[in-house]
Amino acid sequence: MRSISRKFQVSFIVAVLAIAGLASCSKDNQAEVIVPQIVSPGLKDGQDTIYIGDTRVLSPQLADVKNPEFLWLLNGVKVSTDSTYTFTATERGDYTISYKIISGNALATYYYRIKVLGKFENGFFLVNEGWFQHGPGEVNFYRNGEDSVYQDVFQRTNPGKTLGITTDYGAIYNNKMYFVSKEGAFVVADAGTMKETGRINQLPAAGNGFCGVNTNTGLVSTSDGVYPVNLQAFTIGSKIAGVTGTVGGMIAAESYVLVMSQSQGIVALNKSDFSVAKVLGLADVGFTRTTDGTVWAARDNMLFAINANTLNIDTVTMPFPVYGAWYAWNAGMLSASTTENAVFIGKTNEWGGEGREIYKYTVGNTNSLLAPFATIPAGREMYAAGFRYNPGNNTLVVMDMKSGYGDNSKDNSLYIYDAGNGGLKKTVHYTGFFFPAIPVFN
Repeated sequence: MRSISRKFQVSFIVAVLAIAGLASCSKDNQAEVIVPQIVSPGLKDGQDTIYIGDTRVLSPQLADVKNPEFLWLLNGVKVSTDSTYTFTATERGDYTISYKIISGNALATYYYRIKVLGKFENGFFLVNEGWFQHGPGEVNFYRNGEDSVYQDVFQRTNPGKTLGITTDYGAIYNNKMYFVSKEGAFVVADAGTMKETGRINQLPAAGNGFCGVNTNTGLVSTSDGVYPVNLQAFTIGSKIAGVTGTVGGMIAAESYVLVMSQSQGIVALNKSDFSVAKVLGLADVGFTRTTDGTVWAARDNMLFAINANTLNIDTVTMPFPVYGAWYAWNAGMLSASTTENAVFIGKTNEWGGEGREIYKYTVGNTNSLLAPFATIPAGREMYAAGFRYNPGNNTLVVMDMKSGYGDNSKDNSLYIYDAGNGGLKKTVHYTGFFFPAIPVFN
């Protein structure tokens, strides 16, 4: 036992001496270790949200650096060994940029996180008819939080290409934006970049609306019925049997697609094969859908609540008539909230124009229709489908023009109202003969 104890004591002493030696070496070398300091990363909090086509120059400010070496990694892949790095946004997504600086035998690291959005993601589109007999339809863009409207973004993004004549409808479905015009091309573009991805040079009849049904199929309404659209090949199929005359609004709901015919009224098509399931009756304006699943349409002083499962209809009597515009179809002023069970209704003249007032019907409370929810300024008028509810931030987006004719028509305004209390949040004025058709949200 004693010999073992002595061996343990000797081993313990050797270990202590070794530790003491290491400590001594550490003290001797400590003065030579210079840890580089990243004084400022050159990007606030190391985070940013930018758009495709934007660049960011990352140039950290350093201190206590001796013979440095640099390394930049983009999502784990080496991209540079320079002291600075320029990140160019070419595709949407979330990016992590690792910055490493080696100085002597010391290392400092910093991580940047950049979110890249499509150029036209953070905001909404303003689809315009265009100035009839002077040029094609066009689309403008409003970026959230800014004080200006970006004009003619389709043509600017697609040089040499245009939309059709009198572009009265736009819709986003599966990240693609579909533009329907009365004459000329039916066009689809990437909703984030506005790059054209498909074109049908001419529809079988004057185009009105579009409705996405599933990944492969959509419907386009025209002055002569409804036609299926192969969304992959972007081609038009044969006219759907059983739906006649001018067809405007459409909506896919549960097992049906509801389409609105001027001559037949609301026709429910079976979503599976587009056969006619039921004809529900006449309406002029629609469609929109509230949070409880009800589909809404209107005609005269009647607001129709359609059960999307049973196709039964309840009628709410309005204190004023709601007009459509079959003679020059547009999508009308009917839009539903996604945060509360409410429908917004525009009050217009019998031609579906010159409206200044928007009413908010809280479902089940007819008293909510006794006074306007929002009113645009005097001397202005909403045009076509002059407003829509924005589900991205619970607002109402309103497009208008100065009342009258001639140069008045190039005096445009964009209003953003709080959809909860009706308060005006933003007004943006812009100039051009656009003739607004409908706001569309990404």
